[in-house]
Amino acid sequence: MRIFYISFALLALLVGVSSCIEHEVVPPPTNTVNLDCNFTGYVSGTQVEFTQNINSYLGNTSSESFVQPSPLPSRRVYMFEMTSPINPVSIRIKLGALNWDLAATSEPSLTMFNDFNMNASTTAPAYSNAAIAGFEVTYTDNTSRVWLSKENNPVPQTVTFSNIKQQSDGSGDYSFFDCNFSCYVYSLNPQTNLIDSLPIQNGKYHGWFKR
Repeated sequence: MRIFYISFALLALLVGVSSCIEHEVVPPPTNTVNLDCNFTGYVSGTQVEFTQNINSYLGNTSSESFVQPSPLPSRRVYMFEMTSPINPVSIRIKLGALNWDLAATSEPSLTMFNDFNMNASTTAPAYSNAAIAGFEVTYTDNTSRVWLSKENNPVPQTVTFSNIKQQSDGSGDYSFFDCNFSCYVYSLNPQTNLIDSLPIQNGKYHGWFKR
């Protein structure tokens, strides 16, 4: 009988110890989108290049929404740029506008977002001030002076989007692109009060928009 009680006590002790052991919980693998970006081009004949994590350059994206009551269409304009905290030079591109009915959905759906970006690759967008109806380029020079492209420009200007690829992860939905463009950008000279211009040629951006 004594052996039985000893055996029972040992068994109870083992059960108690095993119940106190915390089993490691291995989280499921996460799907992370690779946010890689770069830019090359010529501004007034001088080559400009931004490479991610070189000279602290990183890619940034955002959007602007112009909301109107239904049945008027609300509009969304998407932006991408590479900036550095140690260098003021940057080139921003905008593409717009995705139109949607606010009464149907508070935000453009993923299908709308994909269709909008795919359409830019099949039909070249026109240059548009503030990108309300197309494409806009903003150049910031090494003195932090801002230069803008303009619509209805008599000087030839081009833009193409290609290699559109949609990916999603826990942080959101992304549309990756290659954007090639050439245009002139303009800025008011505060000394002369005249408009100065700069050519941007063979601009090549690899970046993304976020829904």
